Amino acid sequence: MKYAYLKQIETYLAKFKKITGIKRALDMAILIQFDSKFALFFDLSKSSSSIYSNEDFIAIKEYKAPFDIALKKRFSNSKILSVKTLENNRILEFVCVQEGSYKSVTNRLFLEFTGRFTNAIITDENSVIIEALRHIENSLRQVKPGKVLVQLEPIEIKEKDVEKIGDFKQFFKDEFDKLSSKNLANLKDIKSAQIIKKIESLKESIDALESPDELANQSEILSKNATLILANLHNLKDFDRELNLVDFDGQSLKISIPDTPKNSANLFFTKSKRLKQKSIGIINERANLEEKLSFYQNLLNLIQNAKTSSELEILYPKKTQSKQKDDNSDGVESFFISDYKILVGRNEKGNISLLKNAKKDDIWLHLKDIASAHVIIKTAKMSPSEEVLKFAAKLCVEFSVNGAGNYEVDYTKRANVKMNEGANVNYTDFKTIVVVKE
Repeated sequence: MKYAYLKQIETYLAKFKKITGIKRALDMAILIQFDSKFALFFDLSKSSSSIYSNEDFIAIKEYKAPFDIALKKRFSNSKILSVKTLENNRILEFVCVQEGSYKSVTNRLFLEFTGRFTNAIITDENSVIIEALRHIENSLRQVKPGKVLVQLEPIEIKEKDVEKIGDFKQFFKDEFDKLSSKNLANLKDIKSAQIIKKIESLKESIDALESPDELANQSEILSKNATLILANLHNLKDFDRELNLVDFDGQSLKISIPDTPKNSANLFFTKSKRLKQKSIGIINERANLEEKLSFYQNLLNLIQNAKTSSELEILYPKKTQSKQKDDNSDGVESFFISDYKILVGRNEKGNISLLKNAKKDDIWLHLKDIASAHVIIKTAKMSPSEEVLKFAAKLCVEFSVNGAGNYEVDYTKRANVKMNEGANVNYTDFKTIVVVKE
């Protein structure tokens, strides 16, 4: 973050009276809401620190580390006393006060856009560190709770001249676009490559499957041969291994057998049964693989059309173990957004499982008047935000239909959904979300 921009942003922020909301929104980004009407992200990533706005932001998770608790406790609903950029340092200082019935508490928040030492540090009015985003200990200073904060020495700022910011809101939007476009493209490439690898592997597995029709045909031939041998058993000798028989259609047939006619007939029946079972198994396996293939193809489309990095992380998180399978059955996929778990049925079995296992206060979603995946939002008796509902509706559409268009998704509490036969349902007291599929 350039010093010249920080100086201008300092002047812009000085017009706000309160911090009405504050939290860590990403691993290294703090979201601050000013006067209940304007929110900014203060991104403290070492390599790409920035200040920007993002109206399409989707929270992936809630941060609950000591730093996050202190941040909320000390600055949420606090009065801003001053905002300033430290002289010759890329450090923004907020001095805020929380006024209670009996006392007022003054706190300071230092946002350090300093590259190597980029950090967020909370202190009291006496500069004693309460918490920090990064705890640091080196020859220059210690950044740990209980220590007095030693400010970084002023430096000679060497920057190219920057234009005066005319429209701050547009500037913050442009900063996000610049920061995210490259990161988003790179992240899409990485995640798309991972999904494409899975798709190719599934296609190879499908292609490698034996033909169920061929196996069924072999099973039928063995069964007929076994029946024919038994029908002619009275004319055969135990030592016969090459049999010349006439089948039930009057056709001459030569059959080679590995054992006595009786034993060979039983062996043929056994092999016929196994081949028939194998044929059925391959049909089921193919259906399962094709179902997974369809899921990943839809997921790839979602990833390639994602608008933000946070959306990508929800769709395909870095840590695959976060896609828990604890209460999921086969045919169900899970996604996590904030404190909510969203479950999507991949097939009828998965849809039925979702309906049976959902609690009455969970939210159920389904395409209006169209066969689709069933979707459940696990609410834990909380009320999902509009953001969560829209994302769940988007998943419902993406994993149900292929064509672009406007689709209506109905949603209601699980208590209002009555199961009929299979995954067919009747439901009442619902609302509708319109989803545009590109």
